[in-house]
Amino acid sequence: MNLGLQINRKDLITIVLLAVVFFSIAAWNLGDTQIPTNQTQLTAGESFYINLGAPTNTQYLIVLIDLGAYNFTVSTGSPGNWTEVTNYPTPYSSSQWSEDYYVWTEIPVNEITQYLKVDVGPTGPEPSDIVQIAVINQNGQQVNITSITNVGAGNPEFNNLINQQNLVQYPSDYMQNTYFDEIYFVRTAEGYLHLQSPYEYTHPPLGKLIQAGGILAFGFNPFGWRIMGVIFATLMIPLIYLLGKKLFNSWIGGFTSAFLLTFDFMHFTMARMGTADTYIVFFALAWQLFFLIYLKNVLDKGWKTSVTPLFLAVVFATLAFSTKWFSLFGALGALAILVAMRITEVKKLKGTLTAKFYTLLDRPYSQIVAFVLIGVVIYFIIYIPDMLAGRSFIGVLNLQEQMYKYQSKLVATHPFASPWYSWPFMFDPFNKWIPYAGSQSPFNVHVPLFLELASLPNGTTSVIVLLGNPALWWVGFAGIVGLTVFTVPKILKKRLNFSLKDNLPAVFILAIFFFQWLCFIFISRLTFIYHYYECVPFLCLAVAFIVNRYWNNKWGKILTIAYFVLVVGLFVLFYPIISGAPTSNSFINSLQWFKSWVW
Repeated sequence: MNLGLQINRKDLITIVLLAVVFFSIAAWNLGDTQIPTNQTQLTAGESFYINLGAPTNTQYLIVLIDLGAYNFTVSTGSPGNWTEVTNYPTPYSSSQWSEDYYVWTEIPVNEITQYLKVDVGPTGPEPSDIVQIAVINQNGQQVNITSITNVGAGNPEFNNLINQQNLVQYPSDYMQNTYFDEIYFVRTAEGYLHLQSPYEYTHPPLGKLIQAGGILAFGFNPFGWRIMGVIFATLMIPLIYLLGKKLFNSWIGGFTSAFLLTFDFMHFTMARMGTADTYIVFFALAWQLFFLIYLKNVLDKGWKTSVTPLFLAVVFATLAFSTKWFSLFGALGALAILVAMRITEVKKLKGTLTAKFYTLLDRPYSQIVAFVLIGVVIYFIIYIPDMLAGRSFIGVLNLQEQMYKYQSKLVATHPFASPWYSWPFMFDPFNKWIPYAGSQSPFNVHVPLFLELASLPNGTTSVIVLLGNPALWWVGFAGIVGLTVFTVPKILKKRLNFSLKDNLPAVFILAIFFFQWLCFIFISRLTFIYHYYECVPFLCLAVAFIVNRYWNNKWGKILTIAYFVLVVGLFVLFYPIISGAPTSNSFINSLQWFKSWVW
């Protein structure tokens, strides 16, 4: 199969260099490879106490929960003479639990004591699995635990709670914990490895299965549950390079597209998070590349050209859809291009309306229908791990309805949710206020999505914020607007005489970008800025369109190089807050360019 990519040595060197640069940066400090993993299941009514060996000014009891929810009552004193100091969570009730997944939690003590007693309260709908406990003194240092003792019948596995003290790190940050939606995706990925029914089922399983592969290869640890995202994000570099080169027929078109994606903030941050969105964009870029190959072949050779690239486009679109349904929007943009092409051609034909209708459906729609049916089979094959975990095929079918209802009718609030129209600007132009979790206190809508925060020693903070590189997002969106202003009037003016072949780059970029973005107008559920991630490659392509046009001009080349320097400079400047690297609070605050940027 000849895809017409015409890859030469210069292309390979460019791809390898950019991919190595991105992988090296993204894999650095991705997460710890050694963490406590022993599990002790706790149930209501169990108690234990720990001996610190000597009276110690104790600030926190820290607990690493692996699964479930729990209530703890913590007491100080000595065996037979206990004084309750705190309930966690507060207020203590049988209907309120602290529920997390592999996150260290601080329980305040603030007492001088040699002994700490823990009574386990109601543990929620399922038993709790606690991995490790530790004690922190008033200086923020870990205290050696001499022994742990059962109270009453107790639990013979309580010793597991203190047998990996050498792996405890305090204060903990993203390197040791799950954060944001990792609590759903990591838990589900691990469950698949044990043939457990998936915890997160509101999205199809493919992304979580890929993530499970990382855990299987590198172990259950933050590095293991994040590395596949880095690998797939790295593979997106050659994909967008080939897409850019194929679209603009030039090295600079491919280089600009890949270079900008390499240094985009969202691409970097999402690659390092154990969720599924990176896989969607990877599969989307793959189907877009094969669709472009098919489209150019049709324009050059007619509709009787090989449909193999179209088949591969449908397969990769299916894989994107099998990760998250939102990927369907961009595919509709590609279909719209094909429909417009066929309608334009059929209108020029002579004959009856019926004959024109059959001609319209002749190619490529009969093939698309067949390919989509194959895609449906692939989609349900990906559910085999669910069925191995006990879900019947009828249950899988019913699950599709449940997923649709959840995604289309979810009613919730969040302080960092943002509407679709605000994403390209990365600030809320209408200063909209919403309540959070039913609270009467208003929160500003912050378009950059705050993901994780940890206070560290020496006055530093680890923070991870999700936003785009301003040099790409703002210039890229301006490019989208410019392409729209110049292309749409031309289409309306020429209509049947409009040459898609001469205007393919602009039409390809605009059709898929706007379908992927504007379809969120019809989504009533809560949305976040990461839903814009699939549009980011088209911001890269929009800038590449401009660069490709003016690269051979002296001033165009100078301005382009200056622009590339700005893109890298901003990446370096914002690196601490998109990576979680320990940084001073003053520097973090200096990056809050707008009032709505709060982290």
